[in-house]
Amino acid sequence: MASLWQRFTGRVETRAVQPTIPSRIATSVTPDTALTLSSVFRAVQIIGTPISKMELRTFRFATGLEQQIENPLLVNKPSLSESRRNFFFMTVVDLALKGNSYWLKSFDSRGQVVNLTLLPADAVTVQLDAPTSTVKVFYYMGKQYSATEMEHLQLYPRPGQLVGASPIETCRLDLATALDLRAYAGNWFTSAGVPTGVLKTNQPLNKDDADAITASWHNKQQNRQIAVLGQGFDYQQVAISPREAMFSESQAQAVQMVARLFGIPPRLLLTTIAGSSDTYTNVQDENQIFYRHTLMAYTDAITDALSNSLPRGTRVEFDFEHLFKADVAARFDYYKVAIDAGILSPEEIRKKEGL
Repeated sequence: MASLWQRFTGRVETRAVQPTIPSRIATSVTPDTALTLSSVFRAVQIIGTPISKMELRTFRFATGLEQQIENPLLVNKPSLSESRRNFFFMTVVDLALKGNSYWLKSFDSRGQVVNLTLLPADAVTVQLDAPTSTVKVFYYMGKQYSATEMEHLQLYPRPGQLVGASPIETCRLDLATALDLRAYAGNWFTSAGVPTGVLKTNQPLNKDDADAITASWHNKQQNRQIAVLGQGFDYQQVAISPREAMFSESQAQAVQMVARLFGIPPRLLLTTIAGSSDTYTNVQDENQIFYRHTLMAYTDAITDALSNSLPRGTRVEFDFEHLFKADVAARFDYYKVAIDAGILSPEEIRKKEGL
């Protein structure tokens, strides 16, 4: 049956080919694909760097008192195959991306832990040793290990669950949106069906004429030739501002989402929240909130596992003090008050300042 267009015009209707719109990204959200987002990469680095550089202090509980002692060798160098910095940094990476980290212990003849081996979190399986038991057993490379031989670090432990929640897996839909947005923005000019401009004329054109004029225009513009327009033709560029072309607002929201997911102050990811201000006081307060509510989730897991690897009654702590250091003038005002009140001695202050 002829269409209305054909009956009124006497010509066969020809429909334009629909433009190709970028489809949803096919890659699934995994720690590796999430890490390709610059905001995720930077967030994990921001968390791992200060933890890997912080000093550790060891305390021993004896005769009813707890006192600081010299760090054992295991605290200063947990792994014989990795530097302390790399060992802690990789532990943080596994916790941040996968929610779990596993340390395999090596013992000497006295039963003391002498080395910790960081295992790939994806290669370790956790089960219960019996259906009605609460005791975990671990499998790695076809071998079974007991809870005594393995330290299991969890960033987000949950009751009734054998492993901690992975931030990437739990929030994969939010991260999928960020990955989709990046893919769509990258394909905007090549496959989004948006022309660079429009050739207009007041003269009637059939399809063959329109196709010939379009092909001629494309051929000349590929070589950047001078355009000569006649027969009432006018060229109108389709203008898209850089802000619109780069989806700036949507990408900023994606970065803020990643900051929220990892507990990172937005300014550290080079983005800001509308209405916020970066005064000195605000930045100081923000840093302390970041240390207490983000970094300590990681450091507590690490120090608990490290303390469990030392003899009973020994406890390890990260020294956060250098992260909270105020500016020089404020510190020395505090030191003067502390000396006058008999809280600190000049020798203790010199030690704090690394002198």
